[in-house]
Amino acid sequence: MLNQITTKLKTYEGNPPVEDLRKAAVLIAIVDCDDPELIYTLRSNKVGSHGGEVSFPGGMREKEDTSLEMTALRESEEETGLNRGQVHIIGSTDTVVSRYNVSVTPYVGIVPPDIKLNNDSEEIEACFRVPISFLLEDKRHRNDHIEKNGESFFMPAYKFESFIIWGLTAMMTVDEIVAMQDKRERRKKAWVIKQLMTARDCLGCGFVPFKEAELDDDGYEIPNECTCFGHDEEL
Repeated sequence: MLNQITTKLKTYEGNPPVEDLRKAAVLIAIVDCDDPELIYTLRSNKVGSHGGEVSFPGGMREKEDTSLEMTALRESEEETGLNRGQVHIIGSTDTVVSRYNVSVTPYVGIVPPDIKLNNDSEEIEACFRVPISFLLEDKRHRNDHIEKNGESFFMPAYKFESFIIWGLTAMMTVDEIVAMQDKRERRKKAWVIKQLMTARDCLGCGFVPFKEAELDDDGYEIPNECTCFGHDEEL
């Protein structure tokens, strides 16, 4: 599975950083094991921003950083103790913009299964791993209704053990899952995600089904079904 993930991500071309915004980067670390896992952190309530939230390790670009990739590695090492020399960067996924108008670029790296992480730093309360197989099941804890720049859309949230993965971190997680697909499945999943985030008819995810199947520009059938799982009925 990991070889397939690595191959797909090496050929994935994500959205570049937004030029006019402040820059940040995060590390999406994939643990090299039989059931590959992503590493997340639970931020301490002592920090000024995102306290008590689940996130990928990372932060703002500093003057000494020669690249955003260096930012992701430096911040991850500072926050979790993850030795940057043990991270093999294989690519990046789509840059996203935070609610604070920061351009955040995720870098994906492979780390060994025996990696040592600091679970009690000034910024981080805990580090935990989530199997990619769990995320691929897409069993959503809820879908959050978001209003931004006059637009309304839904954002998935996932619950793993006692941790809630939501907001920008959930968006980057979904982008990571999309990037791992082959070209055909990537196109389909990206289209579905766009519908989930912008449509309205489904109470949970907002999917608007077509009356007849439609084809994309390459002749592939566009999915004609709601793919929302486990959303809150209250939505």
